[in-house]
Amino acid sequence: MVNKKLIFIFTLTFLAQSYLYPKEVSLSLEEISKLALENNLDIQIAKFDTYIARNNLLETTSIFDTFFSANLSYNQDKKDTASSLLGTKNLTNNYSLQITKKIPLGTELEISAYNQRNWSNSLFFSLNPHTEAGVSLSIKQSLAKNFFGLKDKANIKITKLDIENSEFSSLENIELSLAEIQKAYWELVLRYEELKIKQDMLEQARRLYEIYREKMKIGLAEEPDLLAAQANLALRENDVLEAKLLLRQAKNNLLYLLNITDKDIEIIPKDKLDVLPEEFDLYSELKKAVESRRDYKIVKNQVEIRDIDLAIKKNSLWPEIDLEASFTKNGISSHYKSSWSEVSNQDNSQVYIGLKISFPWEKRKEKAQYNKAKLEKAKTLILLKRLERLIFRQINNDVLKVNTLSEQVKTFKEVLKIEKEKLKKEEEKLNYGRSSSDIIIRFQEDVLNSSLMLANSLYAYKISLIDLEQDKDTLLSKYWGGSL
Repeated sequence: MVNKKLIFIFTLTFLAQSYLYPKEVSLSLEEISKLALENNLDIQIAKFDTYIARNNLLETTSIFDTFFSANLSYNQDKKDTASSLLGTKNLTNNYSLQITKKIPLGTELEISAYNQRNWSNSLFFSLNPHTEAGVSLSIKQSLAKNFFGLKDKANIKITKLDIENSEFSSLENIELSLAEIQKAYWELVLRYEELKIKQDMLEQARRLYEIYREKMKIGLAEEPDLLAAQANLALRENDVLEAKLLLRQAKNNLLYLLNITDKDIEIIPKDKLDVLPEEFDLYSELKKAVESRRDYKIVKNQVEIRDIDLAIKKNSLWPEIDLEASFTKNGISSHYKSSWSEVSNQDNSQVYIGLKISFPWEKRKEKAQYNKAKLEKAKTLILLKRLERLIFRQINNDVLKVNTLSEQVKTFKEVLKIEKEKLKKEEEKLNYGRSSSDIIIRFQEDVLNSSLMLANSLYAYKISLIDLEQDKDTLLSKYWGGSL
């Protein structure tokens, strides 16, 4: 279950720190992820897709609902007739209740009760007025098509699988949004690191400029060296301005993804780019992917749906054979109460049993649907095979990328160490007047570029880890407690 206290903690942290800093809050990757699962609008929209789909099961099972109906009618007939024996006026009051229900075995049940009062000015009625009461029970059972509810049960199972697939799709969209947010977080970390690197280089450029300005005062430096140091200082100031712009853009992007409207909030990442790279094994990661991939589970469910649909279409080739039976009892009397008494006391009953058979002779529609169902199943099996190949390609590429970036990080660390040592030695030579501004500036540029390359390689490594987890569908499980 997602930690719903995080927003409360976030608010308290913000209020506490706002007294010391202008809306500054420090968050880790885990805290950002949990906050996103609660706040991100795309994630909230994805949840609703599953919530909506779940109502399909209620709609599908509605075929087993109990239906209650009642009828009350009054009929006064004073129409002219061809025979005076029928009377010139007939009054009929009719009351009836009916309950119908279909059970999972495919059996349709109907229970009804009625009461009808008739009066006529005709002289040929032995009871006038008279009341007829009756009860009836009827059953209809399919013996071929939809045999004992086969089609109904199959449709319910298909709906359940569709709902499960909808949940998989929603979780997939949530994981995509979470990956985007984590990448935005690491971009913010990168921009802070780049700003720090460029500020450090600005300080070195300022020190170099001060050194040459002092040397100029005592005649130990030429004017071109001072101008070169001054130009270098201006470039480094411009680098810092650019880094601040990129940092602001990264912050705004993360605030948007977290659905935080206060643009003045400063998010300070707790995590650092510096990591200890590790080696990943292809077959181990591939096994995890096959066990976790939701799109793989979706297609497997689709294969099962095709199997069920094929069984339904095969069943549709059978004729419709319906067994129908009914039992009715009635009673007629001049009074309402006595008519119901006769229903229970007298043997005034009717029993009906019938068998109804119907089927199309050519069965063109049924055969076409059955053939299409077989082809759809074959197509889905090929889709499953293609997806297996796609998963292998994605995980293989991801593992190669992670392991390659791991080696690059190690290389860039060594390069940066060498570049810093090279600059240090040259600065020592500068103290003895054995170096020039061009060499120092060029060596500073080498340190700057190496530092930026290391930071970007660490960032790329972090992103590649997210891509690997995302392609395995294991990223969300670290922060999400279960199903929707």
